[in-house]
Amino acid sequence: MRISYMGQGTLTCLERLARYRGCGRMEEAESFVEHDNRLASVDVLRGVALIFMVINHFGQTFVGGGFHSLVAMLILFFGIIPAPLFYVVAGISIVLVNNRFQQKGTPPSSIWGWVLTRGILIMGLGYLFSVVMFGTIWILDWSILQLIGLSLIVAQLTLFMPKRYRFVLPILIIVLAPFLRVWLNYEAIVGTVGNIQYAPPQTWVDHLSAIIATGKAPLFPWLACPIIGTFIGEAFIQKPSNPRRLVYDLLVVGGLMCSLVLPFFLLGDPVTQYPLTNGFFLLSTGMALLTVASVVTTVDVWQWWNPTSWFFEINGQIALISYVAHHLYGIVFFGVILGFYRTIGIGGWLLITLSYFCLSVLFAYFWLPFKKRRSSYWDIVLTYLILFFALGGRWMFALLGLWGF
Repeated sequence: MRISYMGQGTLTCLERLARYRGCGRMEEAESFVEHDNRLASVDVLRGVALIFMVINHFGQTFVGGGFHSLVAMLILFFGIIPAPLFYVVAGISIVLVNNRFQQKGTPPSSIWGWVLTRGILIMGLGYLFSVVMFGTIWILDWSILQLIGLSLIVAQLTLFMPKRYRFVLPILIIVLAPFLRVWLNYEAIVGTVGNIQYAPPQTWVDHLSAIIATGKAPLFPWLACPIIGTFIGEAFIQKPSNPRRLVYDLLVVGGLMCSLVLPFFLLGDPVTQYPLTNGFFLLSTGMALLTVASVVTTVDVWQWWNPTSWFFEINGQIALISYVAHHLYGIVFFGVILGFYRTIGIGGWLLITLSYFCLSVLFAYFWLPFKKRRSSYWDIVLTYLILFFALGGRWMFALLGLWGF
């Protein structure tokens, strides 16, 4: 059975419809495909992260006005969860991928080679994506895709550590984060609260600083998320008959992390200094863990499948492609080229968002059966092709003076 990026559900959208009848609780129909609920729940989690990200990005692109309105606050809410949820799911999926490879008798060196290759390819996608979206001046940018690729590699490395040391590692990363920000003079590089402006890294020293603590997705504190995800992945495997205990643990940890945000307000470390303060990290990661608890409850405890969960799952199976595609479709095409940036309001935002999700489901309808018969690297191959095509388009628009480098 094929395994791909951050765990793959074992049913395509067509097979899902053949397997389950109607909505509500899961009813087994005659099935010719083995199904793993835990891999399916990982797909749902990635789908949740992706859909929330699309809503947030399109909202910021098309809805004008400040963040005092209700709509803007909802957009901000949808923007808090996706990044840490992607990182946590990277850790979960690495554990599940290792378990599947080991069941097939794959040697550890081959597993490590698969993870390393995939991680490096996704990091390469991140650098190419930065050039396509922001021009060559941002070629040294460090953002979400790079950290997801590195998260896969780091999560694999931490599996070789004794569990007690792996437990201490994310705590150490979180504790060191504010000291590294001070040492690297974060406010001088990025800006003060309410006036955050990211400057493109000019040198390799700037790039290294961005990777460590001053970029858009720094290792400190976000590298703690995939390590936390490895513990959740192990719970998926070790306690398959008791998912309620996992839900309870996630609720306790996620709720505790969210409750710890209040002292940071009182100590002058506000959540609004996105994305590097520990207050923001605790809030967003706590909410991500609560999201994991909700999905595990729905998929593993209640076994509740309906069109909504199916929609999340298939979007999770095309998450890597859709991460790039939604930027090009909404932000670049409608926002930049057609000039709709913050001019079409809530109605336009809803229309473009719904149209994108309709297109994504249509794409998944044809793509998932095709990909199932081929290598797990096809998602990455297609994403590279999309980005190279977009890079050529940006070069042509630059010649016309419409969208320069």
